[in-house]
Amino acid sequence: MPTSTSIASSLIATLGSEAQVVTLTLDSLLARGARVTRVVVVHTAPDTEPIAASLARLRAAFAAPPYFPAIEFETVGLAGPAGPLKDVDSTAGSAAVFTTLYRLVRAEKLAGRPVHLSIAGGRKTMSVFGMAVAQMLFDEDYRLWHLVSQGRLLEEKRLHAEPGDTFSLIEIPVVLWSAVSPVLTDLSQVDDPFAAVERQRALRVQEALEQARSFVMGALSAGERRAVEPLVRHGLSDAELAQRLSLSPKTVEKHLGEAYAKAGVHWGLEKVSRTQLVALLNLYYRLTPEGNGENPA
Repeated sequence: MPTSTSIASSLIATLGSEAQVVTLTLDSLLARGARVTRVVVVHTAPDTEPIAASLARLRAAFAAPPYFPAIEFETVGLAGPAGPLKDVDSTAGSAAVFTTLYRLVRAEKLAGRPVHLSIAGGRKTMSVFGMAVAQMLFDEDYRLWHLVSQGRLLEEKRLHAEPGDTFSLIEIPVVLWSAVSPVLTDLSQVDDPFAAVERQRALRVQEALEQARSFVMGALSAGERRAVEPLVRHGLSDAELAQRLSLSPKTVEKHLGEAYAKAGVHWGLEKVSRTQLVALLNLYYRLTPEGNGENPA
């Protein structure tokens, strides 16, 4: 995808033992026309090797041209209840990664700066939570990146590529929560990522219930509702539904066929099966007062 050159953006990068992961990513973004004016590097304890050496190389690089003075450079150390994290190998460490990346991306978003998030450096845990943060907070013009380098460039650990070097900056596709559901567009108002996840779950349940309610009460006829309710509640066959409702099997089949077709239109699906309809309406019949009461006539 093309990268905007008109808006100042930020690169947030996870760091491990290879400092060049940050500079190669930045160089590639700049070559593509991205206007990166701020780089934030996320790392474990800065007094442990090889993190200390990587940070020293990056600080020197960003204190000189071509980065200085156009690009602001910042480092953010991961910390848990006991202090700086030497590794990301515990529940507390994972929570620190998730919270740190979430708050950094959120801060850039609130500041109006599009984000490039590089998850090529550091532990796999950092990559996993980086992907989760991207799904939660990214907008359409944000990008998630992974870097792959080979040959002499990798072996010599150079910060910048030379002619003939081989490396690839790979964009990772992100399914945005905000694109999947409009009710999730305000999650950036929540400072705690774990609270945001819980809020997302609650909002998704609420949205699912509202969609199911409008379908049952607004789209289905009384006869269709009579057939659908015991189908969802009890998983009955057409013959069992016909016996239970004192209807002919053909009438039950007709009611359910209409319900499947209407569900496809309501949820924007090409085709809705019996199993899908049950899944779409299960929460409604379990959690809502009208779903648990008398079937509307």
